[in-house]
Amino acid sequence: MPSEFDLSLHTLRRGGLLAWPTDTTWGLLARADRPEALARIYRVKGRDPAKPLQLLVADLAAARRLLDPGWDAAPFERLARAFWPGALTLVVPAGPEAPEACVHEGKVGLRLPADPELRRLLARAGGYAAATSLNPSGRPPVLRYRDALRYADWVDRIHPGEAGGTEASTVVDLTVPRILREGAVPAADVRRLLEGA
Repeated sequence: MPSEFDLSLHTLRRGGLLAWPTDTTWGLLARADRPEALARIYRVKGRDPAKPLQLLVADLAAARRLLDPGWDAAPFERLARAFWPGALTLVVPAGPEAPEACVHEGKVGLRLPADPELRRLLARAGGYAAATSLNPSGRPPVLRYRDALRYADWVDRIHPGEAGGTEASTVVDLTVPRILREGAVPAADVRRLLEGA
């Protein structure tokens, strides 16, 4: 009989939508190379199509492959070493390997989650997956399994478990640089590292 992990991996690999309890809040994941799955995410969430989905990556090597090779990645490396794996999304210049559907204005958002089981899933699913929060756009994030069950009709599978945090990730656009959203990682800690460059 397949394990819970294998069932979730199969859902992702075949192009389904997967609800997963990440280290921050409940997430909604799909393969980034499946336009129909990505369109479904936007539809069920009521998400603005101009807002790109981030990519959750399995490891730092997977993230580096998605960067613009001509960009000075020193700020990326500094923040990634300090806060990854963890609740920090880094918006960086997208390289040619970044999936087009997740690139907006030449940029892509990347996060290496702290949950080792999720990283293992991402590694087995090609190194990354498109992701967003499991909640209608503009509504509070989902934190508990029982609340995730309310969205069962959105997804093909809900992975059992509980989210590890109470707030979303901090988002930093390293092309500017600028903090777009303060979340679980304090903005002051990010600024200190950026200014210490």
